[in-house]
Amino acid sequence: MNSTRKQNNEQAINCLMSSLGFLYPKTKKELEQFNELHSDFEYELDGSEIDIDSIFNEVKNEESIVLVKLEERKSTKNIYFKRAVLAAEIASQLHNEPTFGHVKFQKIVYLCEELNNMCLSERYAKQTAGPYDRKFMHTIDSEFEKQKWFKVEKVNRGTYEQYVYIPLDGLHKYKQYYQNYYSQENENIQYIIRTFKKRKTNDVELVATIYACWIEVIKRKDFFSEGLIINRVYDWAKEKKKFSESDIRSAIYWMRENGFAPIK
Repeated sequence: MNSTRKQNNEQAINCLMSSLGFLYPKTKKELEQFNELHSDFEYELDGSEIDIDSIFNEVKNEESIVLVKLEERKSTKNIYFKRAVLAAEIASQLHNEPTFGHVKFQKIVYLCEELNNMCLSERYAKQTAGPYDRKFMHTIDSEFEKQKWFKVEKVNRGTYEQYVYIPLDGLHKYKQYYQNYYSQENENIQYIIRTFKKRKTNDVELVATIYACWIEVIKRKDFFSEGLIINRVYDWAKEKKKFSESDIRSAIYWMRENGFAPIK
C-alpha cells in the first residue's frame, strides 16, 4: 500500500514538474498543461537573431585551438625525447673520458644539433661557458635515470665538481630510438663525437662559442671578419678573456679546415 502511494505521489510530482517546464512533458496531458500555463508568455526573439552557422564556427574554432595546443604539446614532448636520445649516444661514448662533464656534454649536444640543422638554436641562451640550454641540461640527468640508461652522480674532484655518468642495464634500449631518429645524421654525429672525445673542455667550449657568434653574424648579415668574431667572443662574457686572440684565430682556422664552420 505504501509502495503504491509513493509511486502515485512521484507521478503527481513529475506531472506537476513537467507542466511547469522543469521536466520534458512526456504525455499529451502534460504538454497541454504546460501550454496552458505559459499561454500568455511572449517571446522576445523570433529565432532570426540566432546565427547557427556563427555558433557552429565558433565551437569549431575553439576545438581547432585545443587540437593545435595538444599537437604542440605532443611535438614538444617528442622533440625533448629525441634530444635525450642524442644525448644518450654522446654519453654512451664519452662517459669514461676524464674530461667529460656537463660543460663538454652540453657543447657537443649543441654542435651536433647545429651542424645537422636540427633548428633548435632558439632554445640556447648565452651563458658563461657558451651557448647553454639550461632547461634541457637540468632535466636530462633525471631523464637518463627514468629511462634506466645512466645513473648520474656529482663527484668532488678537489677544486671542482664533476658529473659522472654510470651506465645502467637499460642503456642498450636507447639504440633502437637512435637508429630511427638519426640514421641520416649518424655519420656527422659520430664525426663530432670522435673529434672532441679526447679534447679538453676549453677546446669544445671555444668552438661552440665561436660557432654561435658566427651564426649571429650571418643572421644579422654583418660583414664577416676574424676581428668581428673575436670581438663577439669577448663580448659574450668576461670569462672569455681566458682565450687569447691567437687562440680564437687558430680555432676559426681549425673550424674551417675540419668542417665546423657554419654554412652561409
